[in-house]
Amino acid sequence: MFCFKFAICPVWLVSFIANGSYGYISRTRVSAVEIWRNDSNNGEVQIAHGINSWPALLEQLNGPILERSTMIEGDVFLYHQRKHHNRAIPLMSAPLKIADRITFKEWLREVAKLRKIIKINVRSTAAVRPVLQYLFAASNEISSPVVLHANVFRSPRSNEIPVDAVEFIDSTKEYFPDATLSIGWTKNNLSELTVPQMNIGWPELFHVLALVKEVDQPLVLTIRLSTAACSTKQVEFILGIRSTISALIWSDKMDLINDWYEIINLRSGLYSKRLVFDLDDKHRSIMKMLPYSIVVHFKSESEFNRSHWNLIEFPSVFDHSSGAIVSDEGIAFLGWPTAFLISLMRPLVFPDIQRITAKLIFVKKKRNINDNWLKNSGFVIYLLEKVLDLQSPEITTGIKIFIGHNGRLSIENRGKRQNYYNMKAAGQVRHDHSCYDIELLDRGWQVELTVGGNNCDDGKLVNPTKITLETSLTK
Repeated sequence: MFCFKFAICPVWLVSFIANGSYGYISRTRVSAVEIWRNDSNNGEVQIAHGINSWPALLEQLNGPILERSTMIEGDVFLYHQRKHHNRAIPLMSAPLKIADRITFKEWLREVAKLRKIIKINVRSTAAVRPVLQYLFAASNEISSPVVLHANVFRSPRSNEIPVDAVEFIDSTKEYFPDATLSIGWTKNNLSELTVPQMNIGWPELFHVLALVKEVDQPLVLTIRLSTAACSTKQVEFILGIRSTISALIWSDKMDLINDWYEIINLRSGLYSKRLVFDLDDKHRSIMKMLPYSIVVHFKSESEFNRSHWNLIEFPSVFDHSSGAIVSDEGIAFLGWPTAFLISLMRPLVFPDIQRITAKLIFVKKKRNINDNWLKNSGFVIYLLEKVLDLQSPEITTGIKIFIGHNGRLSIENRGKRQNYYNMKAAGQVRHDHSCYDIELLDRGWQVELTVGGNNCDDGKLVNPTKITLETSLTK
């Protein structure tokens, strides 16, 4: 029987691939993306952007009934009145003419008449709670799906201040839990960025996963086209967590895509039904001319199947998110070691061999960490004759296989000491990255571990190391 866990908090493991609120009357939750897909052409949607003034709003109200846009979008700030220093009101993004300005309360009352998806972009942390309080008060008058969006992640070289993610998520749970949440990155100038800076790296992905773990509403990951083209693996990992997570890919004239291969594969892949595109006219035209798919991906039996594993999590005493997130693409362990993954597959018996392979990516936390903690950080596999009644994250029996973030390897027999058998084997992978490919073989009388480093991209093995430990034959 295999049992997996993440050992010690200071390093995060990201990818594992194996061969009711107070006073609120809850309504049925409808993801806005489900409606988008029904009204779209291969995920392409029309959104009325920046409806922040009376003229723009009147144009929507008086427009033709068969208006193509399925969503109306507005941007909300908190406006502090000069005469009354203690009073602040939510105001739509201020147009040039003062007479054209509209308060969020007025805007909400008018857009509720349009019977379209309502998207509210909250542009500052201070505006979060007042906006949601207005929504709560008007909830009986709103029959359309509501999308609440905030840029909670800072993009490289961005001057925009991100909205506090915890305040945004907690306030939504309290005042308007039936909304579809949308989270994204602050805007920046793409001309100032290199390709690696556009990518959602594995460290940044963990900030997203920590938020996703705390959200149970329908969720939309709003991501720029240039970023999505460089980060398809990360986007797929997030979409694979649960069916209520979707992605909205947007672009403007600054987005320059030289290779559309990854976008095509993403559009035609396993999660195509949960992708929507809000593109600039130039990119929309290109997408229409491109083939819908280039290669069809089928999962092989050697890849991860979440139905073969059971996740056990213990409570954490720490403020930051800890535990594990299961995706169709793998497992992410967050924070402190509070989670196990237990195999549900029937254990093999001698002479059959148990075999498991995995790709590990370790992500070090930014803050400085004591070396004594760091050297004990890594990924652990336990081989157990039977699953015990676990009362804590600590397992003291069975055979423990350890792969450290720094390449340190060990196999330790924690059973009763017997003559003629070593109780521990150790090794070291010669590798300067934090990505490893592992293969574990349990022959019943011998446990063999092979670990090789790779560059985290193409999976090319570097200097594989093998260690073995002979054991008494298990029943």
